[in-house]
Amino acid sequence: MIDLALYKGSKGTLKLSERGLEFRGKREQFSIPLERIERVSFKKTEFVTSTLYVNDIEITVCRAHLWAAKIRELKGMARAPARA
Repeated sequence: MIDLALYKGSKGTLKLSERGLEFRGKREQFSIPLERIERVSFKKTEFVTSTLYVNDIEITVCRAHLWAAKIRELKGMARAPARA
């Protein structure tokens, strides 16, 4: 899974694979191995983009609910409620 995303105001690409979650932007970059992901949730907005929360990291991405579901699927996690 790959899509454009925003992290700390930096545009980049967000990629999810069996290895983990990776963000690559010009100013900001990070990688979280799948086994280090402990918490996943999302917040839907009225716009196309929504917010994905992974551990304590906030990422703006389209269809955050699908990203959260895919991360949970890869990790075998139970479904957590969306943030209010």
